[in-house]
Amino acid sequence: MRPNRFFTDLDTSASIQWLTEVSKDKSSEDYIIQRIEKCDGRQEMRVYSYERSFSLSMDLLRALYLRGDSIESLRPVYLRARERLCLLEQSIHACGMEKAKMDIIYPVQVGMLLSVGHALGESRDQIGRNTRAISAGYDLFIDRLLSIYDPERPLGDDIHHKPVYKKLYAVFDAPPEKRPSMIARYLDQWEQLLLKNKIPLQLYPVAERLQGEWTGFWCYPAAAVVAALNIDDSGFIDHEFYPTDLMLACAKYRGEPVILEPPAEPALPEPPRRSPKRKPAPELLAPWQPLFELMAASLPKSLQASLWNALVEWLNEEWEEETLEAGGFLCAFSAAQWEMELLQNYRRLALLHVDWKDDESALSFCEAIARTLGIEESFSPDPVTLNRPERVWEVLYTFHQWLAPHGYRLIAPLTGEDAYYALAVKTKQADTLITALEQADLKVDTFAD
Repeated sequence: MRPNRFFTDLDTSASIQWLTEVSKDKSSEDYIIQRIEKCDGRQEMRVYSYERSFSLSMDLLRALYLRGDSIESLRPVYLRARERLCLLEQSIHACGMEKAKMDIIYPVQVGMLLSVGHALGESRDQIGRNTRAISAGYDLFIDRLLSIYDPERPLGDDIHHKPVYKKLYAVFDAPPEKRPSMIARYLDQWEQLLLKNKIPLQLYPVAERLQGEWTGFWCYPAAAVVAALNIDDSGFIDHEFYPTDLMLACAKYRGEPVILEPPAEPALPEPPRRSPKRKPAPELLAPWQPLFELMAASLPKSLQASLWNALVEWLNEEWEEETLEAGGFLCAFSAAQWEMELLQNYRRLALLHVDWKDDESALSFCEAIARTLGIEESFSPDPVTLNRPERVWEVLYTFHQWLAPHGYRLIAPLTGEDAYYALAVKTKQADTLITALEQADLKVDTFAD
C-alpha cells in the first residue's frame, strides 16, 4: 500500500479483483446484447454499459494506485478505459444521445484519467480525443479543464459542486507564477472538505467506516490541473494529499505553462418581450395575489406574468386542500418557479427554498438571486469558513450581510418545516414585505444582529 498516515495493511484485494472482472464484463458484447434483449431492444443500454465500465475502470485505477502498483503497471487498465471511452462515444452517436448527461463527469474520475494519461506519456491531442464522450455543458470546471485538450469543447454555465472546486477553478485564470501557491493552499484544504463529506466519490479515511473497497484520498482534480497547465509542483510534491508518485512520472513530460483565455461570462438570458396574459386567480389564490406581487417584484414583468400562470396551473393540478395557508403558498410559489424553469431557462430566482442541510444548493440559489437583482459582483464565500452546524442558515446570514452594501436585505419567512425560504428585497421596501408576511401569520427572520 502506498505510504499514508491512515492505513498500512488495508486489504483491498477482493475489491480489486471484483473491479477487474466487472469492468471487463460490463463492456463485453455478450453482456451488452443480453442487457439490450432484457430491455426490449433498447439500444441505449449499450451506452450505459460502456459508461458503467469506464466508471469502474477509474475506480480500479485508483485502487491499484492505493495498493502501491507501479505507474507503468497501470497502463493496461488505462488503455482499456480509453477504449471504453471511444466505444462510449461511438454508441452515443449511434443512439442519438449527444445531449444526454453521462454519469462520468466527476472531477475525481476525470482527474485520475488525465493524471494517469500524462504520467504514461499520452499526447495532449490524444487526451482530447479520449475525452469527447465526457458530457460537455454540465460542469464548468470539467469543461474548462478538458478544453485545454479540446479547444472546441462547449463550456457549461457554472461549476458543479462549486463549494468544493471553485478555488481550484480559479487556478485556470491565475498568472503562472501564482498557480503553485494556489494549488498548495487548495491541497491544505482538501482534508477539511473530506471531513465535511463534500467530495463526491471520495470518503475521509476513518477505519470504522471503510471497507476493502476504499480507493484512496488523494486530490486527483488538483493533480489534473497541475498536469494540464504545466504547473511547477516542486513546492508541494510531497504533500500528503497529492499523488506524489503519479506526478513525479508526469514531470518528465512537463512543458511551458499553459495560458488560457478567460471564458466569456454567460449573458443573462433575455426575458420574453411580451408578457403573457395572466390567468384568472383561483378562489383560494386570490387573497395571496398582493403578496405574490411583492415577492416576484425582482423579476422582469414578462417573467412575473409567466410565474403567475405557472402558479395557477400548479395549484389547479397539484393542490388538493380546500384552503391555502401561508406555508402552502410559499411551497406553491417555489414549485411554480421550477415548473416554468425560471432558473434553468432564465438563470433567475425570486424565492430560495432549500432543505435545512443543503448548503450547496443554498450557495447556488443565493448566486442566482444576486444575478436576478442585477448585481455584477459574484457572491462566493469561502466554503471552508462556513463551520457552524446550521450551515444553510450561515450561508443565508452571510448572503444578507453581502447584500447590504448593494442596497438589499434578505428576508426569511419561517414555516416550521425542515426547510428554509428566503428572498431579497430593496432595503427601503423591506418593511412593506415584512409586514405583508407577518399579516399572513408567518414569522419572519430579518437577520438582525
